Amino acid sequence: MMGRRVAISLGFVAIAVILQANLFGPGRIQPFGASPALVMLSVIAVTRYLDEEPALLIGFTGGLLQDLLGSQPLGLWALVLTVVAYATVATRDRVEGLPLVAGGVALLTIGAMVLFVVLATLFAQDTLQDQALAIKVILPAVYNVAIAGAVLPLATKLLRQPGEPGWAI
Repeated sequence: MMGRRVAISLGFVAIAVILQANLFGPGRIQPFGASPALVMLSVIAVTRYLDEEPALLIGFTGGLLQDLLGSQPLGLWALVLTVVAYATVATRDRVEGLPLVAGGVALLTIGAMVLFVVLATLFAQDTLQDQALAIKVILPAVYNVAIAGAVLPLATKLLRQPGEPGWAI
């Protein structure tokens, strides 16, 4: 049964990577100069239903796919989304109800974006010199909270077993 969940999760995250690259990539849809972190939100959504090791694998794979389609050094998003998967697994049983889920998505997104900025700076990407840095950190969290109402229930419908707790939104 876990193999089925992992396969569905990989497909879910792969679709998010394709949408992220083609809809929200540089020069595409970016309202107010930033885009949603759809891959990150998808990793958060599916790791709720996976054991620890497969959840980390999904986070790493989603990040690596995003790295391969992006222009940043290979491994930055892989590390960040692995940390996001770990944080989701560590806190998933404590988060119930719309305010906590929305707050958790926002905090995870902001934390991940800050981690990405720090790591990118360490790899000489000059992200700290970006004039719109605050917008590029905060707006993805706002967008993720807004679209979580569609992504989290979809992951619940695809992955949750009867009687198992899910995203309560």
